[in-house]
Amino acid sequence: MSKPLKYKIPDEYFFRLHHVRPRFKNDVEEVLLYVATSISEMPILDKEVFRDELNKVLFGFKKNSTSTQKTIDNWRTEISALFGFIQESNGKQYPGLTAKRLANNQYLDEFFNYFLFSFQYPGGHIKPQNVIKQIEAGVRFKPCQFILQLLIEGEKILGKPFSFTAEELTQCAYFDLRVTRDGRHPKEVAELILSNRNQKIEYEHKYEQLKNSRTGTYPSRGDVYRYAGDILDYMVLANLLQHKGTGYYYYLNDENKEAINFHLKNSVWFNEYDQFYDKESITNPEVSSLEELWFDFVNSFDEIEEFKPQLDSNEVESISALIQEYYSRMTGDAKVPTKIFGDYGETLVLAHEYLRTKEGSNRQHLINKIPTPLGVGYDLQSIEIEKKKRYIEVKTTKSRKAINSNRFKLTPNEWDTAETLGDNYYVYYLVINDSGKNIFIINNPVKEYEKGNLKVDKNLVVEFSKESGQWQELMEIRN
Repeated sequence: MSKPLKYKIPDEYFFRLHHVRPRFKNDVEEVLLYVATSISEMPILDKEVFRDELNKVLFGFKKNSTSTQKTIDNWRTEISALFGFIQESNGKQYPGLTAKRLANNQYLDEFFNYFLFSFQYPGGHIKPQNVIKQIEAGVRFKPCQFILQLLIEGEKILGKPFSFTAEELTQCAYFDLRVTRDGRHPKEVAELILSNRNQKIEYEHKYEQLKNSRTGTYPSRGDVYRYAGDILDYMVLANLLQHKGTGYYYYLNDENKEAINFHLKNSVWFNEYDQFYDKESITNPEVSSLEELWFDFVNSFDEIEEFKPQLDSNEVESISALIQEYYSRMTGDAKVPTKIFGDYGETLVLAHEYLRTKEGSNRQHLINKIPTPLGVGYDLQSIEIEKKKRYIEVKTTKSRKAINSNRFKLTPNEWDTAETLGDNYYVYYLVINDSGKNIFIINNPVKEYEKGNLKVDKNLVVEFSKESGQWQELMEIRN
């Protein structure tokens, strides 16, 4: 019986790309929401003071109260290195835009789109000595854009959707300098993957460069592919990819064409490392001096419309028809006000309110979104079936998977308004994921805080318990 054919990257082209791997990957979304919400209002502090304050936050997450100081220190450095939550200047640290935006918006797919948009090799997400190794190897590689191009080229070849595994991506692109240094075209890589499949070629994962010099052992197959696998998983969380099957085959999420096209058509590159590519020697201090600039770069992107959560075409059509019906009935004007379609979560809750009060009310013309510039401390004005009004502040968390987050942030104006309006004030905490849309409704959060059902810290970060309100399924228009 003949041995199966093996594929192996030639030694002269093998180079392992890697990045910081958060040891909380299984909880990554919940951790990111927790940390971003907690630190987003932290002031500018001396580096050591900021570190100590952030450690307190991390000790407060789930079972971390029993963790060692080293474990918490690792968490802190991993978050700041990979996701750019912290910026630094003149020995002072402060929350980055990435943390503030996630805390305010709570949209995890938006967060991961921004992360992937700026992520590159080399970058400040690894230690200076490893940045130097990548520069010396000639690496210049943006994985997100390449992966999207690779999937498109594969689809052109096959004439149908193309997918690949983390193993195939690693062996045919991620660890191959012909791709990461020399710019091999994604079409060639797609052809290589398909050729290996057709010939039933197996992949050799025992590379001498990965061998442990002390023990003489090789990393497991999973360890070899985990870095490419991380990026693929982050692209799933960004709603750019989907996966299927045992071992995960990753393929394009065709329902998110706007974000995919934005990544493909817009390239950004942190060019501060470019000066070192032709130098004979590079020192750690030279590279370290650029770290502040790297985190400024990561935090420099904002207001990218294509990354914001969007109502899909069916939702837009259904909500438009519903609201048009009521505006036509109440005012005789069939035109839908454009302000209806501002914020993603607010629009869904607005439709929910119309459906909730559909029977037995002639006051639905009072249900409205409130223009943001008014700054009244709530997003929607709704009604009760009786004569009272309901003032609603909407907080939305959007993610691909179910998460157990029970935290959101209020502004001082929102808290003051809640105190003033009392039982007429509501917080709707809308959680959207692949399994559905649900709202946790808190009536009179100030009263619930006084009863001990809510925790509120000095930055008005609210942590709610099940006693403080009730979960409801979002009411939606069914086609």
